[in-house]
Amino acid sequence: MKIGRGRSGRNSFVIRSPLPLALLLFAAPVGLLRAQEEPECVAVDQEAPPPSPPAGSAPEEAPPPPAEPGLGARVATALKDEARRYGRDSVALVKAPLSWKKREWEKAGGAVIILGGLILADQDIDRAAQRQRSSFTNHISSWTAPLGEEYGFAISGGMLGVGLLFHHENLRDTGREAIEAGLLAFLVDQFVLKRAFGRERIADSGGRTVFVPGSSHDSFPSGHTTEAFAVASVIATRSKGWPIPVIAYAAAALVAMDRINTRDHFASDVVAGAFLGTTVGRFLVKRHGDEKAGVLSKADLEIVPIRHGLAARLRM
Repeated sequence: MKIGRGRSGRNSFVIRSPLPLALLLFAAPVGLLRAQEEPECVAVDQEAPPPSPPAGSAPEEAPPPPAEPGLGARVATALKDEARRYGRDSVALVKAPLSWKKREWEKAGGAVIILGGLILADQDIDRAAQRQRSSFTNHISSWTAPLGEEYGFAISGGMLGVGLLFHHENLRDTGREAIEAGLLAFLVDQFVLKRAFGRERIADSGGRTVFVPGSSHDSFPSGHTTEAFAVASVIATRSKGWPIPVIAYAAAALVAMDRINTRDHFASDVVAGAFLGTTVGRFLVKRHGDEKAGVLSKADLEIVPIRHGLAARLRM
C-alpha cells in the first residue's frame, strides 16, 4: 500500500492489485428539441429538396448498429463492477464505528458484556452440552454444519441465479448481498479477529480458556456461525413478514448449536460469530438501501492504470 497525493492534491491510499477492474462511464444527457410554429400569414422560405440520386446508383445504406458485447465481456464487466463495490463497502465497514452514535456504542458495549460473561461460563456450558450429546444431535450436526460453509454460498448463489433468470429484483439483490456479506464477514473473522484473539480450540486447550493473541489459533469467533448468520441476516432483513426471517435465523442457530455439540467451539465463540455475521449482513443491506435513496458514502475507490498493472486508489 502506498499513501500519496494525487493529481488533484487530495490525499489517497494506493493499493496495488492484479485484479482487472474498470471504471464505469456515464452518458451525458441529451437535450430536447421543440419546433416553433410560424404565423399563417407570413411566407416562409422553403428549402430546396435534396437532389435525387442519379439513375442506376444504389441507395446509401444506414450503418449497421454496434454489435452487443458477448457473454464473456458482460460477465467480466459485471465482475469488475462487483469487485469495485466490494472495495467501497469494505471501506465503509471499516469506517462505520467512526460515525456511531450513543445507541450503536451501547449495543457494542452490551455485546462485549455478554461475550465476557459467556467466556467465564464456557467450561460449564461445554460440560452440559456433552452430557446432552447423542447420536441424534451428531446426525443433525452433520446435516446443518455445511450451512456455515458451502451450503451458505450455494443458497446465496441460487437466489442470485433465480433472480436473474426470472427478472426478480429483490431475490437477485438478496442473493447478491448474501454472497458479499458472507465473503466480507469471512475476511474479518479469518484475517482480523481470529489472529487478534488467537484462542485455542477445546481440543487444544483441554477445555480450558486460553487466548494467545497474534497466534494461529482460530477458535474465536466461529467461522461457520459467522457465515450462517451473515447469510441469514441478509435474507431476514430483505424479507417481508416473519416466516422467512424465523426460518433463516433458526437455521443459523442450528449451525451455532452444532459447533458446540461437536466441541469445535465454545459457546462464546459461536455467539461472537453470530454478532459478527449479523452486523455485517444488516450493515450491507442498509448501506445499499441508502445508496438507492441517494445517501452515498464519501469514500471512493478509484482504479487507475500503472506501469505494470492496475492500482486501487482510495479517496477519503
